[in-house]
Amino acid sequence: MAESFMQTQKRHASTAWRDLFQRPMGNLLTLMVLAVALSLPATFYLLAKNVVAVSAQWHSPAELNVFLTPEQSSQQGEALAKQLGDWAAIDSIEYISPDQGMASLKQQRGFNQAVSLLDNNPLPAVLVVVPDVTRADGEDAISLTARVEALSDKLSVLAEVDEVRLDTDWLARLDAIKTLAITLAWLFSGLMLAAVVLLVGNTLRLQVLHHRARIQVMKMVGATDRFILRPYLYMGAWLGGLAAIVAWLLTGLNTWLMDGAVRQFAQLYDSPFTLSGLNWDESLLLLMGSILLGVLAALLATRRHLKEIEPV
Repeated sequence: MAESFMQTQKRHASTAWRDLFQRPMGNLLTLMVLAVALSLPATFYLLAKNVVAVSAQWHSPAELNVFLTPEQSSQQGEALAKQLGDWAAIDSIEYISPDQGMASLKQQRGFNQAVSLLDNNPLPAVLVVVPDVTRADGEDAISLTARVEALSDKLSVLAEVDEVRLDTDWLARLDAIKTLAITLAWLFSGLMLAAVVLLVGNTLRLQVLHHRARIQVMKMVGATDRFILRPYLYMGAWLGGLAAIVAWLLTGLNTWLMDGAVRQFAQLYDSPFTLSGLNWDESLLLLMGSILLGVLAALLATRRHLKEIEPV
């Protein structure tokens, strides 16, 4: 009774699985090298993904510091704050007098002794303006930043205002870090995936040479190269799939180890940010991509060697 297509594929897959355990130590080492090679681009991808997430959260300035001219009294400053508070582009505004600014400066570590040496208070009155960053329908982060910059320009032309400080330099640096992280992720992903293809291909090439006598006998009884190739394709798929599972565990371990440091760093900026790992879609993509690379490497490495082996 002839085998069905599925029974044939199942038999080839089982044969490839058993062949993995003929050289358990060698294949285990190969598997671990593949897993490390896959976990590196996955970890870089996670870093790039989290940097992009941070950039998306902090793409707009949180507040503007509006420094008033020295001629403005406390009453005038408070009146201006009340007037500006009615602007639609402003979410909230707080007036900080020079005395309040000096008291706040004294509370900061290392400044108390230096401030005590001053004969008078040189600090200006400041309005801390929190812009309305509610996004309109279809508005992106760049448009939102432009809206905040327009508010800054509008405030800076007021006669009572000496300077408006809109610190966007750190946003530019954050964008540069994001671009660098994405570039490194793509670069290392390409290099590591090429290494996976070469490693799987070399492993299966040695496997073909190790099975040379068996392949010669199979060709002698009429087996085609395509028939003989199938177990090696399945072996490439097994190696790729198992390496992806181990790489997923290593990436999860890396995420867990880095999360504590990232959480502690974020707390310094009063942010509840936590490192996010691979979601289910990304994990499935890692598995499918690794299996595909294993099959591709097996196809490229073994087909040529099978043609070179002649029957006895």
